[in-house]
Amino acid sequence: MNVADVFLLIVRWVHLVSAAAWVGGSIFYLVVLRPAQRRSAADATDATKSVFAGAATEFRALVDTCIFVLLVTGIILTLNRLTPGVVGVPYVAVLGVKIALSVWMFVLARGRRRRTPLMEAYAERSGPPQTRLGQAVHAVSGYNSLVILGITVFLVSDLLKVLFELALSR
Repeated sequence: MNVADVFLLIVRWVHLVSAAAWVGGSIFYLVVLRPAQRRSAADATDATKSVFAGAATEFRALVDTCIFVLLVTGIILTLNRLTPGVVGVPYVAVLGVKIALSVWMFVLARGRRRRTPLMEAYAERSGPPQTRLGQAVHAVSGYNSLVILGITVFLVSDLLKVLFELALSR
């Protein structure tokens, strides 16, 4: 194993850790933190509100770091896979899908930041959707879409690994 191999191993590891931290943190937020916040909203003290606000601020910083790391390591990994000329069109097509899904995630994450407390105060609040279609759309929108996209990107990453290994075996 030479220095370049060690460097690529570290880059892959950092890429994976960043993706796992973002997606795993998003799942924790969605499944644990958000429901706890909703349950405590009615009788929340200032201390409780500040804990949730602090958690959101820290998670936002984590997401920003993860986005930066994923962009840098993703570029390095993409160049490493594409430059030898081993991979074919299917690999490049799936890589394009992964990049598009990742960019969509970045845009959604940045777009959620643009909401200010004033915008939230005047946001139209409606009850839960009544139709099945409305419930389905609600389930895959908002923050849920980030988690769904993140899990999908992990799946596409595994597909890329399989395609790369197939290309090497030919």
